[in-house]
Amino acid sequence: MFKVILLAIEQGITELLPISSSAHLILTGKLIGLEADTYILALLHLGTTIAIVVYFAPTLFKEILQKDTHSFYLKILVSTIPAAVVGFFLQSIIEGILRGEIFIALSLIFWGLVMILVERKYKEKQESNLREISWKQSLTMGLAQIVALIPGTSRSGITTIAGILSGVNKYSALQYSFLLGIPILLGTSIYGIFKYSPQDGFNITHFVGIIVSSLFAYLALILLRNIKKEKWLSIFGYYRIFLGIVLLIVLFF
Repeated sequence: MFKVILLAIEQGITELLPISSSAHLILTGKLIGLEADTYILALLHLGTTIAIVVYFAPTLFKEILQKDTHSFYLKILVSTIPAAVVGFFLQSIIEGILRGEIFIALSLIFWGLVMILVERKYKEKQESNLREISWKQSLTMGLAQIVALIPGTSRSGITTIAGILSGVNKYSALQYSFLLGIPILLGTSIYGIFKYSPQDGFNITHFVGIIVSSLFAYLALILLRNIKKEKWLSIFGYYRIFLGIVLLIVLFF
């Protein structure tokens, strides 16, 4: 249970921050001698999804019966479809080839550099109402989630970059990336839980993992809210580069 709690804490934080949860789980797995299998990851993703829904409840469920709200839901759902379809058909390639540890380390470094460069060119825009993000901007960010299927990329990172490039305020793009993640995270969680459920079934350790993951994901969202005025994208970019180098050193030495 202690090892699962450690993974839950890490997953809860790194899934939402643009620093790649895959790389962190690899390093932690090597340190504590526990590989996070698909079932455990599905449970932890469920915890993360619960945190996102609770945190964004005022945005998601405000005036829920209004036509505008239904259009908002539809926008998120449609924007999620491309990544869901590609992920479903290319799952074996992603799991078998792109999940290599060296590939993840290089991906960390590459997208870290991209984050730094994008923020240097970024000009501050007025913070957007998430419901007013256009269909074009939403679809652009949704398509970017296809790239996020590549381990080491970071879904929140690549969708935020896509949002910035399509004219969305930086922090608003990050927030919207979490909303876009709800259908995918929920879908993959349910699929993984039912497909890879162990013979002994759901137990107290799994329950604790979901709760801890949810709690720390919620704390990560609060952290991001408090640093939204800073050059946080570059900070995470430099961190990714450092982590990628550390991962390469661990792999080769």
